[in-house]
Amino acid sequence: MLVAGVVTGVVAVGAAQGWWRAVVAVHATVVVGLLVVVATGPLRSPGRRAVWGSAAAGLTLLAVAETVLLSSWDGTAAGVVAGLEAHGPLAVVGLAGYAGLYAGQMLTLRQRVHELLPSAWFDGVHTATVLAALCSALLVGPVRSATGLDVLGAVAVVGRPALDVLLFAVALAMCSILGWRSERAVTLLAVAFGLLLVADAAGVLWICGVLAGPGWGTAVLLLHVGFVAVLAVAAVSPGRRSSGRAQVAWSTMASPLAMLLISGTLLGLDHLHPWPAPTTALALAGLAGVGIKVCLVFREVLRLADSRDQALTDELTGLANRRAFNAALATALGPAPRTAAVVTTEVSVLLLDLDRFKEVNDTHGHARGDALLREVASRVAEPLPVPSLVARLGGDEFAVLLPGTGLAGAEVAAAELAGRLERPVPLGPGATRTGASIGIASWPVRQGGQGAAEAAEAAEAAEEVLRRADTAMYQAKRAGGGLARYDAAADERARAERHLAHDLRCGITAGELVNHYQPQVDVRSGRVVGVEALVRWRHPVHGVLGPADFLELAETEGVMGAVTATVLEQAARDAVSWQGQGWPLRISVNLATSCLLAPGLPHLVEDVVTRTGLDAARLVLEITETTLMQDPELSRETVTRLLRLGASVSIDDYGTGYSSLAYLQDLPAAELKLDRSFTQRLGTDPRTRQIIQSTTDLAHSLGLRMLVEGVEDAATLRALRDLGVDETQGYHHARPMPAADVLPWLERHGGDAPGVRTRGSGPATSTPVSGRPAPPG
Repeated sequence: MLVAGVVTGVVAVGAAQGWWRAVVAVHATVVVGLLVVVATGPLRSPGRRAVWGSAAAGLTLLAVAETVLLSSWDGTAAGVVAGLEAHGPLAVVGLAGYAGLYAGQMLTLRQRVHELLPSAWFDGVHTATVLAALCSALLVGPVRSATGLDVLGAVAVVGRPALDVLLFAVALAMCSILGWRSERAVTLLAVAFGLLLVADAAGVLWICGVLAGPGWGTAVLLLHVGFVAVLAVAAVSPGRRSSGRAQVAWSTMASPLAMLLISGTLLGLDHLHPWPAPTTALALAGLAGVGIKVCLVFREVLRLADSRDQALTDELTGLANRRAFNAALATALGPAPRTAAVVTTEVSVLLLDLDRFKEVNDTHGHARGDALLREVASRVAEPLPVPSLVARLGGDEFAVLLPGTGLAGAEVAAAELAGRLERPVPLGPGATRTGASIGIASWPVRQGGQGAAEAAEAAEAAEEVLRRADTAMYQAKRAGGGLARYDAAADERARAERHLAHDLRCGITAGELVNHYQPQVDVRSGRVVGVEALVRWRHPVHGVLGPADFLELAETEGVMGAVTATVLEQAARDAVSWQGQGWPLRISVNLATSCLLAPGLPHLVEDVVTRTGLDAARLVLEITETTLMQDPELSRETVTRLLRLGASVSIDDYGTGYSSLAYLQDLPAAELKLDRSFTQRLGTDPRTRQIIQSTTDLAHSLGLRMLVEGVEDAATLRALRDLGVDETQGYHHARPMPAADVLPWLERHGGDAPGVRTRGSGPATSTPVSGRPAPPG
């Protein structure tokens, strides 16, 4: 409808008043329509309203001035000159519209960079001042001579293309800063202001008579319409925001240097050929602008330098931070100058982590912890091989970069550093000692070019040597502190361990953990009274792994709770299944230290017993002496809560830990389980026999069941029976077996463990614990 109305209006006006009136009508109608698009298109995006509001305001001023000038146009250049003579002041006022267009450009750039520096805003004003001086000197006079216009009219004629140059230059600079393919709106701005520059330059040449013919006026108007159309498309094009920043570089001085040259030249020529008074004033303003620009840039450089220092410096210690250290390491590992040798130098890295720093923070507070870090920083920074760089990477972790130092020299430096850190550190009224675990790694710097590929290789090498130093540092920490150089074999084991830890986490979720069960046998009756759940991991690559292959890793990685929950759940379900088939066996499950001390253990046991229907009286939780002594009070409280649920507790591996009679007196356990290390020496060491005898008597005197594991032959079994042991467990009876094999095994042996009935032992007359009557014979 809008297009039809425009066409109808054009035809009507053209038929009544002539073709140039039609052109003016089309121009005014289309420009007004496009102005509406520019002003209202971005209203849905609050962030773009200011941008295109400024542009629309400036464009409206230009359009109003242009429409008034063309109100009496007769299609010739003389008609434009007549309009300028009649409305010269309005034409000059219309030039203020360029301020709106410039503000829109700068706001567009401001939205796309994190910080637009003040000197960038000043560039436009400064450049416009110098361009005005240049036009006043070189163009206003010739235009007045060619057209007969007064000063205001001539300024209006030459002002537009001069300011177009400024807008076009800013648009090109935006494309350069943001990238030529950054977004369509920015590129369209450059196209639009390029069209405007061509249109206004052609208009000046046509008015001055350089370009002859009536068609040039129409062409200029069409180019103006094209300019507004492209601007409208840019207004409705999607924009984006960036986190970048306009940087201060030497290129920022190009504009003031050019303005200095132009202003100086104009003032110099003024002595030979006096310029009009406005030219001299504008040239002097241009020189003042150069001084202002230099002051702004100098202030920004100082500010950015300070920001850079802050970005590369640790605030607490004043040392370099991780960012600065990584950059220095990559530079040190960059290609060395070509020499006759293949390897010109080495770079070494010391990575140190304070020992017992958490204790200092917890005991003395964070303020004194910070004081300790500052003292350590000063000691680390004491004389080192030159050149070197000391950095705090974070927390209580420090690094030392030793360019040109091999592994031997790095070890000497690390030993000296460790000695300095061993000295007591005064903290308030007292002093504390804190050593450090120091990892040492070196890397050769080889010859090569200086291209991007070499720089990328140096960055990768920097990352690798820092990782190696970190690996060595953890090796030292696991050894109790001190120094450790990078060990490739240990690193490979650590990598394999990390992969295994990842597999373990996935394997728990995927149900790869399964229970195997080993029978526990009553020595006097020969009947199977219970089984111990022993976890296995069916690894998809490594096959079936035993507890020794992954339980310590599970504890280290903090997933022992999940392992225990899985084992307990499976054991309870299997026990309930066996009971349903006539074999109500006691089920024993091991608890690690982290599980016993976890506050949620009683809730876990209660939940499993409730969900599976297991009789809690048949659940035995095995706890080692070492575990109990980690936190005796908490252990006693947890055991008491477990006993309230109906479960019983076995003290596992008795005799290998603290063996304190005090906790036996206070802890309501039901069973002592003697470690296999005693069983293995029973036949050869009389003292071991006496220990087992006395321990059995102790257990019985306290009302505890005595279970001995590691029984692997009949002679050991007979000896244990003679010593009064209640129950045994070991390969002599059966190896651990999957849950599916337990019932068939029990059915084959009728509940009797193989090898229990030996000559002289007599027939089993007691009823087995399982509740089944003893089979005949």
